[in-house]
Order: sequence, then C-alpha cells, then structure tokens
Amino acid sequence: MPKQKLLIISNLYPNSAEPTRGIFTKQIAEHLIDKYDIKVIAPLPWAPKWAKKLVASPVDVPFFEQIDNIDVYHPRYFVIPKIGRSLYGFFFFAGILLTLLKLQREFKPDLINVHWIYPDGFGAVLAAKLLGLSIVTHSLGCDINEYSKYFLRRQLIKYTLKNADRNIVVSDALKTKCIELGASADKTTVILNGVNNSIFFNRDKLELRKQLALPSETKIFLYAGNFNIEKGLCYLIEAYSMLSKNQSNIMLCVVGSGPLEQEINGQINSLGIGDTVKLCGRVPHSDIPLYLGAADFLCLPSLREGCPNIVLEALASGTPVLSSRVGAVPDVLASAEVPLGLMATPENSVELASIMEKALTMDWQVRENFQWMNWHDNADRIAEVFDESVSR
Repeated sequence: MPKQKLLIISNLYPNSAEPTRGIFTKQIAEHLIDKYDIKVIAPLPWAPKWAKKLVASPVDVPFFEQIDNIDVYHPRYFVIPKIGRSLYGFFFFAGILLTLLKLQREFKPDLINVHWIYPDGFGAVLAAKLLGLSIVTHSLGCDINEYSKYFLRRQLIKYTLKNADRNIVVSDALKTKCIELGASADKTTVILNGVNNSIFFNRDKLELRKQLALPSETKIFLYAGNFNIEKGLCYLIEAYSMLSKNQSNIMLCVVGSGPLEQEINGQINSLGIGDTVKLCGRVPHSDIPLYLGAADFLCLPSLREGCPNIVLEALASGTPVLSSRVGAVPDVLASAEVPLGLMATPENSVELASIMEKALTMDWQVRENFQWMNWHDNADRIAEVFDESVSR
C-alpha cells in the first residue's frame, strides 16, 4: 500500500545557514518518514532593501535544498519589521502559494501539517481551504500565548483554529487557551513533545566536565537557550546574584546567544558576578547533551513556554530542572513519584533564587526515575491525528 503524502509547513525548520533552527520540527518529520512521503515548505521572511538589516533572515539560503533526504523549499514572504504584523499571515499565504500550487500538481499531498499558528498557521489554512486540502495545525506556545494578546492577530488566530481540520497542542494549558479562542475541544489534541533517548541519557558527569573544561567539584547551574525577552534570562542572572551572596562553590554556565546579549553581559558586569558566570556562547546542537549531563541543574526562567524540549532532554540526562511554572513543565515534573525539579513564579527572581538554594540541599534521584516517550512514540500519536483528519 503506498504511503500517504504529507506536506509540512513551518518557518521553524533547519536550513543550510541555520542548521539548528526549529530542530524539533525536523525531529518530528524524521520520525514520520516511515509512515508518509514528506516534503517541507519552510518559508523565510523577505524585506525591502532599506529594512533588510532588521530582518534576521539568512539571504544565502537557496530556494530548494535536501536536508537529510527530505526535500525542503524556502519561498520568501514579505515583511516590514515591526509594521503591519496583523498582515503577516496574508503575506505568508501569498509567499507559499506558488510553491504549494507546484507541489499540489507534482506531489499531490493528502494532508498539510503546519507548525506555529501565526503567521504560518493562518497563511497555510487560507491556502488549504483554497486548494481543498486537509490541514492539521501544531501550536507550540508563544504563537498562542503571546500573539493572541493583540486584537487583530487574535481574530486571525481564532479563524485558524476554527477552520483547521484538527489542532495539536503541546500542553494542557495550551489546549485550554485554544478552546477559549474558539477551537473545538473534540478536535484539539494534547501531544507533549518526545525526547531523543539516543543522545540524551545518563553519562559520566566528571568525564563530561573534564571534556568541557568545567570544574569537577563546583555545583553548576546551566542555562541553555536564546537571549530573548520571553526566555527570562535576566531574572536568572538576578536570582543567581542573590544566591551567590550566601553560597560558595557554585557556577552559572550560560549556553546560547541572541538579541539581548549586550544587555545580559552588562547585567553580569554590573552585579559583579562575572568570575562565577561562564558564558559559552552558542554551541553545536550535538554538544547540548554534554552540557546537560555535566550540569547539576538546568534552569529555565521562561516567561512563557509550550512543551520545552530542553526540560525533557535535561531529565533524560539525569539532571533536575529548576523552572518557571509555565506551559507543560508542571505536567512533566509531575510524571514521576519522586521530585524531578522545582518551580517558581515567572518573572520572580526572589522565588527563583529560593528554589535554587533549596535544590542544593535536596537528594535528587532523577537518573533512576524519569521515563518519557521518544520521538518515535510521539510520531505515532501525531500520525493517529493525521489519519483521523484525512478520514474525515
């Protein structure tokens, strides 16, 4: 029996210039490839010449490339940064339409799966309705939690959720939010992310520290992520500064970079904690398991999240999680009978410092008690939703 044909649409997908962009979408695609013939449309924003400096889009990415044997198309869609964001969904629709028409003729997809609700989901739903194709959306967190705060975008998000055949969300909290926005409860399914157990597993902590040139006896708090407002790194820096006044032999290891890099560096310097904060910059994705295995605690001070992969990856590596109480984190940390981590209120440095201090006194047994579905199991659950959508 021939495989059904699946077309994935998302701006969050790796490309030759950004190999770690949207890596979780690629992991889903790779584990669905046994069940479906897959092609990907991963659009990139395009701006007028005078505004190009404001658009973080690599201009040297080709229109078409093969990434690990999956055909990936990169049409451009028009944006003017910070202006007319309520129009981005229509621009996204216009940007993907010719590529989608080409693939409808040549590939003949049975189903579209779009990751990220706005502008991607809205533009893809418009296109799917125009071409008579089934479509399943995949909400990830900020696309619902943040963008629905704005009146015009909120209306477009409502349209997207109501007009998709099915909606997949990555946490119970996100499902509640989508239903509030008008999504039908019976066509909205919670599927938490999977974890790649082949690279995230228990390792020798001392050996990893030696490999990464990290001190062997120091208690290490790890942050790994982008330097964006929604990631809340400034609150972690402040909390660590409070903690360091009462605790010795501790270190904050920061992996990542982003638009707030200058502000973060300035904050570290002004607080006088630079001697125990190690800024590692952005590292290859293949090195993230090493840092997670070497750390004593992963810190996730986010203001908003869906189902953060880094939490699952840390726990699979045997490392407890100190997180804001956001998204699916409470569900994940409640998945075992023993403590897997501690949570604080978002944007609360004092409370975050308190749980960091408490964590130093606890006896953690994460390595023996965390079990989670892998990406293959995740793909099986997603495929069930796809099959129901197509059969309808």
